[in-house]
Amino acid sequence: MTANTVQKVETRAERETRLDREAEEVFQLKYQGYTDVQIRQQTGISRDVLARRLERARRNLGESTSNDVRTSLERSMDDVIKRTYELLDQAETVSEKAQLLRVITDTAAKKARLLGVEAPSQLVHSMEQQWDSDDAH
Repeated sequence: MTANTVQKVETRAERETRLDREAEEVFQLKYQGYTDVQIRQQTGISRDVLARRLERARRNLGESTSNDVRTSLERSMDDVIKRTYELLDQAETVSEKAQLLRVITDTAAKKARLLGVEAPSQLVHSMEQQWDSDDAH
């Protein structure tokens, strides 16, 4: 076998990247108003391949949109936590501090759920006990 007859084998990552790119191209044509027939004529793909590419593009679009929403929510939660810490420095009573710490803890727990990591419940329970004892003083 000579070097000219050796074909490069496409890796899985390369294949996924190629399919994503093809799906995006087909989706853009569809978005621009081309009919399925026009897209098939232009790209040379079959009806089944077109359907698979459009489905892949929709799935990819949904994932990226979901990631964008998640990132936006995460930033908002970080902002709430940051601002609450600033208020905590200004709080005068133990009760005010306890309320602000609850906001921080609740927001952190919601962020953990958003990211798919749950805060250890024992830590939260321990913090709540500390707040309750602070309120008693």
